[in-house]
Amino acid sequence: MNFKVIKGFFIKELIQTFRDKKMAAMIFAAPIIQLTLFGFALTSDIQNIKMLALYEPDDILAQRIENDLAASGYFIKALPPQGADIIKSIDKRESEVILVFPQGGLKKTLDRGGANMQILIDAVNMQRAIQIENYVKNIVRRTISGELNVAAPLLINPQIRILYNPSMKSSYFMIPALMGFLLCIITVIITSMSFSKEKEFGAFEKLISSPASAGEILIGKTLPYTAIGFMAVPAVLITGIVVFGVPAAGGIFKIFLSCFIFIISSCSIAIFISTFAKTQQQAMLGSFMFLLPAMILSGLIFPIENMPQIIRWTAYLNPLYYLIVLLRNIMLKGGDWIFVFKNCAFLLGIGAVLAFVGVKKFYAKL
Repeated sequence: MNFKVIKGFFIKELIQTFRDKKMAAMIFAAPIIQLTLFGFALTSDIQNIKMLALYEPDDILAQRIENDLAASGYFIKALPPQGADIIKSIDKRESEVILVFPQGGLKKTLDRGGANMQILIDAVNMQRAIQIENYVKNIVRRTISGELNVAAPLLINPQIRILYNPSMKSSYFMIPALMGFLLCIITVIITSMSFSKEKEFGAFEKLISSPASAGEILIGKTLPYTAIGFMAVPAVLITGIVVFGVPAAGGIFKIFLSCFIFIISSCSIAIFISTFAKTQQQAMLGSFMFLLPAMILSGLIFPIENMPQIIRWTAYLNPLYYLIVLLRNIMLKGGDWIFVFKNCAFLLGIGAVLAFVGVKKFYAKL
């Protein structure tokens, strides 16, 4: 074994690696940024719970309970619904938990021997719903015990209604999100590696010298992978419905519409990544540099509402976040058309910006 040869290879690989500034940034800058980002984002504490309390104006005890919930740091007060249907407030994600206090005032009904207080919880996120229920019960009982100097559990009997996921199955929460993440992986990785493969094997020069224009090359190479991603939608959808029993309350058309718009956006991301990558390996690394933060900042595992404000704004620029929100809402809640159009518009906007930047850089590379 010739150690001089090994030393030569060692030095050569170091020089070659650090000569490429993009690769050096991937090695050093990206892990620091991601570690900082994930350190803020990965938290299991439930915060920023949108709470709506319905009680009569002169119900002082109910008002005290609402204030104690808000003062706990876990809850924020939501605006009252415009119509009479309070469930719409949860449908539109304007609130996550609704407290309905008894008529006549909570204290008066307690003085008569007991009271029924209704608590409505959005259980699309099963784990978050369980923690919300525990927080509400503990704070309500503590407040009543402190105000009346009695054992609250003996006087109040909260009636819990679990909406949209009454069996509290975690698959109802996870499967729609995983469907979106799988679509993201398919479109981003395959499309970016396709462009980089042409560069790596020198085929891009042949394409440029061909009679086809740059726009034709770009569209011709992007459309097949858009179709491939769209063809994967039925497969993941059937698996989610048949194997895991996840409902499709909003219908198939809304799901396909949301997925199609997302695939266009993710292909724009792939074009943007491929403009930086010279080889398939770099394209793969670039794709994973996008996919891992996109997964964390999508609400797939950790609720966006738990994150600090600056991290939440970063999450709102993530196309995967909007697809997961759409799929969960459509499959579990039915997908109100206004809600679907609003989130699809955000997806289209992000996709348009990424497509503009990616195509402009693609032309510059040519």
